[in-house]
Amino acid sequence: MRCMSWTAWPSLQQPACTCSHQLNPRKRSPFAAGHVKEVTHREVQYHNQVCVNSRRRTKVQAGSTAAAKSRPGKASSSRKAEKWRLFEVKLPIEDDPGKDTHETSVALCSAVALKLKCKGLPLPLEAVSVIRKSFDARAKHRGFAYVVDIDPEAARAAGACPRFKSGQLERLPHEAAPAIPQTPRKAPAVGRHKQNPIVVVGSGPAGLFAALELAEANLPVVILERGQPVEARGRDIGALIVRRMLNPDSNLCYGEGGAGTWSDGKLTTKVGRNSDPVRRVLHTLYTFGAPQNILVAGKPHLGTDRLIKILQAFRKHLTALGVQIHFGSCVTDLVLEHDKAVGVKLRGGEIIPASKVVLAVGHSSRAMYETLAARGIALSPKPFALGLRVEHPQALIDNIQYGQEYAAAQALPDYAEVSSHTAMHAAATHSPASSSSQSQSKEEEQAVPDYAEVSPQTAMHAAATQPVSSSSSPSHAEEEEGSGQGSLHHQAEDGGHEHAQHQDRRQAGAAASSSNNNGSKQSGRNGSRNVNAREGRGVYSFCMCPGGQIVPTTTNPEELCINGMSFSRRNSLWANSALVVAVQPPDWAHLEHQHGALAGVALQIQAERLAARLGGGNLVAPVQRVTDFLAGQLSSGVLPSSSYRLGVKSAGLHEVYSPAISQALKSALQQFEQKLPGFVSDAGLLHGVETRTSSPVRIDRGLDLQSLSTAGLYPCGEGAGYAGGIVSAAVDGMKIAQAIVQDLAMNAQ
Repeated sequence: MRCMSWTAWPSLQQPACTCSHQLNPRKRSPFAAGHVKEVTHREVQYHNQVCVNSRRRTKVQAGSTAAAKSRPGKASSSRKAEKWRLFEVKLPIEDDPGKDTHETSVALCSAVALKLKCKGLPLPLEAVSVIRKSFDARAKHRGFAYVVDIDPEAARAAGACPRFKSGQLERLPHEAAPAIPQTPRKAPAVGRHKQNPIVVVGSGPAGLFAALELAEANLPVVILERGQPVEARGRDIGALIVRRMLNPDSNLCYGEGGAGTWSDGKLTTKVGRNSDPVRRVLHTLYTFGAPQNILVAGKPHLGTDRLIKILQAFRKHLTALGVQIHFGSCVTDLVLEHDKAVGVKLRGGEIIPASKVVLAVGHSSRAMYETLAARGIALSPKPFALGLRVEHPQALIDNIQYGQEYAAAQALPDYAEVSSHTAMHAAATHSPASSSSQSQSKEEEQAVPDYAEVSPQTAMHAAATQPVSSSSSPSHAEEEEGSGQGSLHHQAEDGGHEHAQHQDRRQAGAAASSSNNNGSKQSGRNGSRNVNAREGRGVYSFCMCPGGQIVPTTTNPEELCINGMSFSRRNSLWANSALVVAVQPPDWAHLEHQHGALAGVALQIQAERLAARLGGGNLVAPVQRVTDFLAGQLSSGVLPSSSYRLGVKSAGLHEVYSPAISQALKSALQQFEQKLPGFVSDAGLLHGVETRTSSPVRIDRGLDLQSLSTAGLYPCGEGAGYAGGIVSAAVDGMKIAQAIVQDLAMNAQ
């Protein structure tokens, strides 16, 4: 069976359409290279219907044009200025073209037509645009889930019967959210500032994007970074891993790109996945070398190896814009005049004058926190989280998440994203709502899923990137940043101090809203589970690194803290994730008299120094089997293998934290086992300690985004307590830069 307008296409040995809808063999379609096969009856029938449908649509359009000409005043229609957004379009694994494909397929068009109740007529491929693609790992729903935009005229011509409802099918302005954003627009020029440059302290996501925004506004910018560029930083990290040589200024926390550079590179965020600032961040990363799929993937991920190349391109672009970047320049103090920041002081005593100071330090800048406290800069303690990092064989997580049948299937995605109506809607709308790669080698054919415990009430993602809050909710970034990345680590609250406090209260209410049969409170924001009803503590998995490794994020040889990271292929033998507990004011109350607003920092340091002693020093990590942690006993015999390359030593991690925190961790592990049978086993190995999930301090700022106590000082990003993860930190950096541009423009008038 073939369409009357088809002829042979010799190069593909299959029919090709010669009608007005000729298919280009270089574009991905059922007939493109990589899909060479006999044309099926279904595909021929589909094409025939598309051709018939196209001719009908052409007649309708011609009639509309003639009608428009007869009514000169009404040629433009509001319908042409809108598009439809359809949520939760499901495709079974066997019908999807694959995890790495984010383009429209025949199967997807058929699923869209079915959901729109088209009267037997298919939609043409060009009428459907993929906005989001994710994977639902739940057994009853296993398959791919899409959010798509649809051409209304094509849908009507296909006989669609739309029923518009928020979160299911919505009308959107046509220009509201393009599938692929345009190149970032230049900010309005305010003129080259005639006085001192704007000094940006720190070259993490917040600092880099702030500098980019300011430079595009034609303002002089100087970036001061205590660490090294990624090339030299990579060598310093290599020396740390191989020879245990710790450079206190260039390591996994300090250096170009911030702490998230050597992490999983997650780009998940909760500041509005499809909002203009977030899409601009993603497109900027794409412009500098990130893969195009980050623009549509449900859980975009970069990996350390890609981040290095992206940062090199970013630096080159900033330099071309006139930005001065000084590495190895550690800022030790602020220069203040009449409660206004007018410059910074370097470790060697050099003074750098500044018209404005953007303080974009990371969450490990403890010396800077001490300086700010001594200077009387307004600070406040901020909830955060403490815990351990748990590691399992990746094959075990594969089987837990997918089952044996699917775990070995090549077609499965490298991310296990449990989508739901609520999650997909929040991720694809414009409101600032809560929103590895599979190895290509023949030896590594398995999928690389991640995991997270999700409350049944609000199942959203199967990846753990967000905190579930208690009465004191920590703010976090992903990476998810895993951070991290969210960060590059986590997702974070976005906005001023008042907004952050509102987020804490709102999350606290969510954590207290449900309970399980054991009386433990639960919440499922972004794949996390709250336990321990009596304490009201949030316990959640965080910065999950499938196919990753555990690395030291220590900046002081007398302390030990760890984190997880992955390369873009995510093809190691292990999967690891933080398991952390929300820390509340009573946990650091005994330290407030001596440390004031930095009491949370002191609590972190206590845990890190104890971990260093338990490991015996020399950056050896204390470890304990998951089963032994629950039993409260040391692990004996041969320990499970670990990805941590500096060595491990059996220790009593159940005694590192207070009894309340340890009990919360035990309760969480037991609940995880209920949802992920096999999670609690002798194959699981806990590593100590995970302490730097987010900043324990907030540098208070007002509605104008300047410090509450110091004019001209703009606290920014994760270290300031206003972000968590690559994307949210970058967005906060842009917001700060826009506030500065606006302030300078107003003062110039």
